[in-house]
Amino acid sequence: MKTASFFSVIIAIAALTALYFHLLAAPQIMEEDFENGFGEWAVGADVPLDPNNPGQFVEWNITRSTEVASSGRYSLRFFIDGRQDDGTIWVERKITVPRDTRINVSISFDLYSDHESQANTRAVICAYAGTRKPRTEECFIVIGNANEVEGWKRYVYTTSINTDSSEEIWVALGISVRWETRMTYYIDNVEVKIIR
Repeated sequence: MKTASFFSVIIAIAALTALYFHLLAAPQIMEEDFENGFGEWAVGADVPLDPNNPGQFVEWNITRSTEVASSGRYSLRFFIDGRQDDGTIWVERKITVPRDTRINVSISFDLYSDHESQANTRAVICAYAGTRKPRTEECFIVIGNANEVEGWKRYVYTTSINTDSSEEIWVALGISVRWETRMTYYIDNVEVKIIR
């Protein structure tokens, strides 16, 4: 009888240990399709001054839209006056993570372009993941051209981060101007996956 109880305890401990390591290794997944506002996301920008409006930055905005969507009815509409051949606009969010841990981050999302262009690059798609809030265009990594296809295309950015003493990371995604024109793109169906 005592032997059976001993083995029951050993089996229970083994099961709890396996569950612990499973939960530890389970990815942390955050999804947003902007059906109910911006969720945890906020807007950010690094744009130039407008020489036609002294003291003012070039026009830009990021708003929810029902014009096109890859998931549900809403997407985010990214507009920027790129006639100064400069400017990056994005959405960002903060995520709580364990400190002193090496994590893998994957950011994936759909981007809509109203036309395809291989001849010139009007804008590029950019993303960021790190322990500091992104503040400038230089924080971002280019992950593709915005006009690779007409319609929706999925983009993915992956990186590894050492959280050190930080208990949070920032992720962001957006567009960066490469051609002197006004431009509009749409982003939807965002997924952020963190694996420890």
